[in-house]
Amino acid sequence: MNLQKLEALVTAIDLGSFSRAAETLGYTQSGLTHMMNSLEDELGFALIRRGYFGVRPTEEGERLLPGIRRLLAMERELAEEVRHIKKGGDACLRVGALPSLSACWLPPILSALYRELPELSVEVSGGGESELSEALFSGRLDLAFTVGSDASCEFLPLYEEALYAVLPLGHRAAGYEAVSLDTLLGERLLSSALSEGGERMREQVGQPALEDAAILSMVEHGLGVAILPALSIRGWEGRVCALPLSPQRGRSLGIALAPGKRPSEAARRLIALSRRFIDSVTEEV
Repeated sequence: MNLQKLEALVTAIDLGSFSRAAETLGYTQSGLTHMMNSLEDELGFALIRRGYFGVRPTEEGERLLPGIRRLLAMERELAEEVRHIKKGGDACLRVGALPSLSACWLPPILSALYRELPELSVEVSGGGESELSEALFSGRLDLAFTVGSDASCEFLPLYEEALYAVLPLGHRAAGYEAVSLDTLLGERLLSSALSEGGERMREQVGQPALEDAAILSMVEHGLGVAILPALSIRGWEGRVCALPLSPQRGRSLGIALAPGKRPSEAARRLIALSRRFIDSVTEEV
């Protein structure tokens, strides 16, 4: 049965008039009459009676009316739920991020997302590259702000970030314009963000599990050197010496998506806002 015809039937019975029902629903009176005749033909019996008293249900129509009302209520509830899903309302978006991106990117991006989807719930988790990759693959995360190094996940690049050699202020190379990897060989390397071509450097790493802030503090106190991304060094100017690598090295930052899963409307909104945010930041630089 056509839901529009059923809604027209209920409206006509509730208002007691075809003309009032047609006006309420935006139909012509002849169009509404045709719909009712078509519905009765489909069912094989009369549903309404018309007379000086207006429009009333027949005995058969009276029996069907409660079920029709329930069906229309369910249809409205379903349509409302679909609208909520499309808007991201009452949903939960599970987002992961590298520590540096949690601090620099997520606050303004999530603030913009909440303005667009005030009913959205967002769960944020931190972690390193391997932790975020595993969480995406297992389905615990919908997306992650991370480095584009895992081929198993779809990756949307947003920003190319330079890597720097981070040295104590009194280091012998602190006055250089740039530092080669060979210069750092033999140093106590506290952390290395190199993903390719840095095998020898990674073998030197002595504190791989520490977070960037702890690494920077150790460098500041002369306990070693590190290779860190630009975002991690923000706020440490004057406390450590950060020099570009020669040749220049970098990494691609962006959003990795859970493999085999279609992004939700909320995830697509987050991706669009992230691109807008990165574009605005890049224009300011």
